[in-house]
Amino acid sequence: MGSPTYEGMAPTLPPPDLDSAYAGPTMLDPSPESIPVNGWGSTMQQSIEGGTPLLNYSYAEAGYRFVDPKINGAKGSHGLGVALVMDLPTIFFLKGSFNWTSGSTDRTAKGAANANYKLATITIGGGAYMAITSKFHIVGEAGLVYANFDANGINKSYTDAGVYVRPSLRYQALDWLELQIGVTVSSTSDYDSKTFDFGGYFRVLPQLDLNVGADIGDVNRTFKTGARLRW
Repeated sequence: MGSPTYEGMAPTLPPPDLDSAYAGPTMLDPSPESIPVNGWGSTMQQSIEGGTPLLNYSYAEAGYRFVDPKINGAKGSHGLGVALVMDLPTIFFLKGSFNWTSGSTDRTAKGAANANYKLATITIGGGAYMAITSKFHIVGEAGLVYANFDANGINKSYTDAGVYVRPSLRYQALDWLELQIGVTVSSTSDYDSKTFDFGGYFRVLPQLDLNVGADIGDVNRTFKTGARLRW
């Protein structure tokens, strides 16, 4: 007596291919993980596609400066300023700057060619920041400042040095706009002992910004514009 047969039983089929739409979730096909976040709160993918974040701490800055000293006989001067900021592990950074202007009794650009005074400043320092949100940072900075005012025909020349501290705020108002405000207090006696500064940075390329700003001190008033390269 033979074994019973079951007509109509479906034949055994091989398992679906992993790339098939009928293949359910498997150990080889986990759900996507969240995109890692960098130190400034934006995603790594955003940083790659849109350049480095506006609120970063690795950049070089250069531009034009117009300085109006509050000294009898010294009028507006014209020059340049450069700054370099390098980030350190976690929340720290280093910063250095150099500014130079020259002027005369004229308030025009021609005065720079026939200058009878020069003003040069150097700062070397560092600091740390606290990211309240990815678009709002509180920054603290401290270091050394050196200033030299060399005048001919004006009864005022000085060389001054001291320490400075600068608390400031950085806010990314839009994807392409950063606003800054701060105050610098230094131990210098002839150079500015207190300076209020404010400015704006406008992203024009993924890693390049244009900027305008002003520094209002008790000895000098400075108006500046330039460019910042981030990396």
